[in-house]
Amino acid sequence: MEETSMSDMKQQITFSGLLDKCSRIVVPQIQRDYAQGRDSEKEVRESFLTALYSSLALPAGHEELPLNLDFIYGNVETGVHPCFLPLDGQQRLTTLFLLHWYLAWRDGKLGEFKQKLWSGKHSRFTYAVRPSSTEFFDELVKYAPVPTPNSVPSVKKLVEDQPWFFLYWRLDPTIQSALTMLDAIHERFMSTSGLYDRLVHSQQPVITFQLLQLEHFGLSDDLYIKMNARGKPLTQFETFKARFEERLEELFPTERRQLGEAHIPVPQFFAVRMDTQWTDFFWSHRTVGTAVFDDAVMNLLWALARISLDPDSPSFRDDTTLLRTKQLGGTYTLFHERGWLSRSFAENLICLLEAWTAGDGKLTPQLPNKRYFDEVAFFQRASKTPAGLEYTELVQFACLVFYLRKNEGKVDPAELQEWMRVVFNLSENSLVERPDEYERSLAGLKKLLPHSRGILQHLASMEIEPLGFSLQQVQEEIIKAKLILAHNGWRSRIEAAESHGYLRGQIDFLLDFSGVNPKAQESPISEWANELHIILQGRFDEYLKKAQITFDSDGLISVTLPGRPHLWQRALLAIGDYLPRQSQNYSFLSDPPTNWDSWKRFLRAGISSESPRRQFLQLLWDRLDPGTALAPQLDHVINSFSNLDPWRAAMVTYPEVISYCEQQEIRWNSDTQIYLLRKRQMNGSHAELFSYVLHQQLKVAYEKLAPLKIEEYVSVRMTEVDPHVLLTFDHPNGPVSFAVENFNAGFRIYVDRGQLDKLPQVAAMLKHIVGFTEGEQVLERSCSREEIHDILRQLAASLASLAAKTS
Repeated sequence: MEETSMSDMKQQITFSGLLDKCSRIVVPQIQRDYAQGRDSEKEVRESFLTALYSSLALPAGHEELPLNLDFIYGNVETGVHPCFLPLDGQQRLTTLFLLHWYLAWRDGKLGEFKQKLWSGKHSRFTYAVRPSSTEFFDELVKYAPVPTPNSVPSVKKLVEDQPWFFLYWRLDPTIQSALTMLDAIHERFMSTSGLYDRLVHSQQPVITFQLLQLEHFGLSDDLYIKMNARGKPLTQFETFKARFEERLEELFPTERRQLGEAHIPVPQFFAVRMDTQWTDFFWSHRTVGTAVFDDAVMNLLWALARISLDPDSPSFRDDTTLLRTKQLGGTYTLFHERGWLSRSFAENLICLLEAWTAGDGKLTPQLPNKRYFDEVAFFQRASKTPAGLEYTELVQFACLVFYLRKNEGKVDPAELQEWMRVVFNLSENSLVERPDEYERSLAGLKKLLPHSRGILQHLASMEIEPLGFSLQQVQEEIIKAKLILAHNGWRSRIEAAESHGYLRGQIDFLLDFSGVNPKAQESPISEWANELHIILQGRFDEYLKKAQITFDSDGLISVTLPGRPHLWQRALLAIGDYLPRQSQNYSFLSDPPTNWDSWKRFLRAGISSESPRRQFLQLLWDRLDPGTALAPQLDHVINSFSNLDPWRAAMVTYPEVISYCEQQEIRWNSDTQIYLLRKRQMNGSHAELFSYVLHQQLKVAYEKLAPLKIEEYVSVRMTEVDPHVLLTFDHPNGPVSFAVENFNAGFRIYVDRGQLDKLPQVAAMLKHIVGFTEGEQVLERSCSREEIHDILRQLAASLASLAAKTS
């Protein structure tokens, strides 16, 4: 058999031109259903229609025409009526068929369309996947809707309402996808006119594809597998790859790269690597639950797009939001239209894959260890859910990639580790949760990048300046760089402290407590004597030990004694008012590092700018021996307090106060009105500090208050009624309830007068013996905090006496 070259078998052609070459286009049984109309393919569908619409909107002869839809592979069955059987391209062909039908309807050309597409018995474009699909395409070609497109809200509903549309066709996925696509075409092209003639114009084609005829092979499963090893039509990535090679010709018109012994153009380098070394890499990293090969590649491209955006671009924040929130469905058109296929993107991609794929198909980490960035774990996440990557880890990924690009061929693992360490510390301890914060961080990273090969020397010589990261963390990194360069005893200590799972690089408080920060303000670190370094290192070691017994990777380590929880918080309160404030709320502190009231933020700078609250922790640590059991030491601090403000004394003495606050927050209305919050707002259940403490005291002394019964504490929602202690007395003629609430730096006891209508003796006793006075609808008695227990005992005794007389 005479051999035919690939160039002989391929040609540029239009949909109409393909019909001129064969009697029918038949999607064979071995193919899948039409998929571009599925709900899950919305991104692909809209991107493809946008490309078609944009090309049809260009004037004839425009330099960007025709729009080429890449290769369509197929087999031509010879005979009297040769049929073209597409092996790849059925999705594009089907969409083009539907677009021809719709534009013919829109322009009043359905007669011409039918003449072109109707064979006399069947549609010249059809599906052989299942009989219902064949029947549908036959009916659609014959159908000439009476209404005009402008008067039809939904083409899908219009077609489904026709008498020739069978109900069981709604179970055919190809038919349903075709109808969804017609609605999408309707939405995009409804207001156009004259596009049908442009679509079928043979001399000035608008939309073409490369037809690759494989008539020298028989149509078989073997051929299908040869055409695509995964048994599926060409994927989104395969199309992306072909078009990206063209884009690389624009980005790198003259540059060449070394490949073996040859220097070849960048587009050719990309093509060869993607077909060999890089493909082997992606294929070898397939795991259970990981996206299939092509999806994994597209996902990594998506992640690279997120770090390759120009932070100086006015569209940066919009692009960043799109890349994070949009359902993943990236196509070449989307990447190209958004301007994501930049030179930086291409260089980042090539440099990263060259570095990662250098080792026999397995990922070759560039860092000596995964302490500051786990390259394998990141790749696994990026290849599955790149839109879900958090900004902080993207900054760290960018740190790695930017270094590899800037220093390609000159990567020093130790130097890269140092660069990564600094950026890890900066990013982990800065707020990078929104597009604008991510923008600033990337800009700062690029500002530091020229110094990536000597980052410590650069930090040690720079003044504090905005870098897109926390200024306090920048200042900390400057001091640590100076220490490491000044004395060899500092590196191991600093890195040991930074490696703490909760601190994660933020150790300014240790530098402060040990005296480094104050000394650095007095004289340059580079001029310190060796003896001073040794002294400060000893102090640093001691405070690090205390930090390690106070915090683990999750936050504060709970230390308790039986019936005496919250020892850390109460001991700190015994030392000083350490509670930070946000708006109206104050906090005992929580563990998640991102919380406004986290222990980590407290360590950063005591949170409040009004006073150095973290110094109270230093004072507490100075009273502790890390080599001795902590609980008794903390309990001793708690028990040795004196002359505390009443509110602090109440909280230090009664741990139940802290236990009540599920979110660890309280609210001040005044110095005498402090609310304990279950949640974070007053519309949630809340108690009042002094009445709640009184309730705890009365529960212990309940026997002394008989016949009064101590009920459950009355927490409230909103602020119409204050939280209070509830006491009840069972009188034979009816129960009486007494409420005790915080009032004017003391307490107020009151009872509803309506309860006393049938109990004149009780009312008289309350007024004449216990000293109650008449208020609006109540009898009430006010007293100081010191008097409350005596008055309640007097009330209980009076009620007991009255009960005895009544009986």
